[in-house]
Amino acid sequence: MPSEVEMQATIFLLFVAIVAAGLIAIWYFNLYQPLYFLLVVLFALILLYTQSSKFLAILQEYERAVVFRFGKFKIVAGPGWIVLVPFVDSFVKVDLRVQTLEIPSQTVVTRDNIKLTVDAIIYLHVNDSKKAIINVEDYKDAAVSFIQANLRDVMGKLILEQAISNIDQINITLQRNLAKTAYNWGFEVDKIEIQSIDLPEEVMSAMHRKRAAAEDKMAQVQRAEGQKLTISALEEAGSKLTNPTLHYMYLQALHKIAEGKSTKIIFPLELSRLADNLSARIGVPYSKAQQEVVEKYQELAKEGERPSSIIEELKRELGYKEPVKKKRPDFD
Repeated sequence: MPSEVEMQATIFLLFVAIVAAGLIAIWYFNLYQPLYFLLVVLFALILLYTQSSKFLAILQEYERAVVFRFGKFKIVAGPGWIVLVPFVDSFVKVDLRVQTLEIPSQTVVTRDNIKLTVDAIIYLHVNDSKKAIINVEDYKDAAVSFIQANLRDVMGKLILEQAISNIDQINITLQRNLAKTAYNWGFEVDKIEIQSIDLPEEVMSAMHRKRAAAEDKMAQVQRAEGQKLTISALEEAGSKLTNPTLHYMYLQALHKIAEGKSTKIIFPLELSRLADNLSARIGVPYSKAQQEVVEKYQELAKEGERPSSIIEELKRELGYKEPVKKKRPDFD
């Protein structure tokens, strides 16, 4: 297949031949009238206009042209107007702006045999137009293919947890690897970013269960710490309570229970016996005898007496007598 330079040379020679044939025809047939001459000139101008892109170009500030003459590199031109030799020079336009290349989603396998779907994006710009055109056929496709292969290699060396938690480090590694080759391809890598990592559904479910278990464990630890602090506070407070304080708090608790809706009060055994004895001895209801025993106990407790001393004092004041225990018959 003929090259572009060969095609341009062929067109140039054809143009010269057509113009020469026209001039010969005018001379041979003695057609020197202005009309025929203008037709030949008009034909030449139309042909030059249609082929103007071959010898005239306008480049923007962010564009450069790699110029070839007869297929050999000549110069990197631009920006502005550039004039080429018709049908001899050719050029390839290069954009120097930052370009965005998307890496298609691809499946990679981690070191622990988990399949992930990963896609990424590359930001790069051309810094050497000559290398970008001469050293590589298409630097964009080359960059995408390089990252696709390198991504599989980098992710394959990591386990799932590392791949998810070290995305920034993976981006840096990919950028560093591409930069080593990008110098010979005429461009510079500005940034590489992994946009998303899609996990299989069963892996996502397992991770959610693991996370829930970790949070539940943390909650249990916090509850245990709270109970530990509560117990420590109770122990510290209990160590500072004196006997009179304990008696007073105990009686206050009994009084609050009595004011409630409940009709039953759990009463200490010794006080219950005293109240029962007093009720039987003086013939009053048990509840009234119980109230009288509590009041006397409260009065003695305020004086700082020990619980055992208070009970003995109440027994003396109320004339309580211990029941006589019957001896079991001895059959020996």
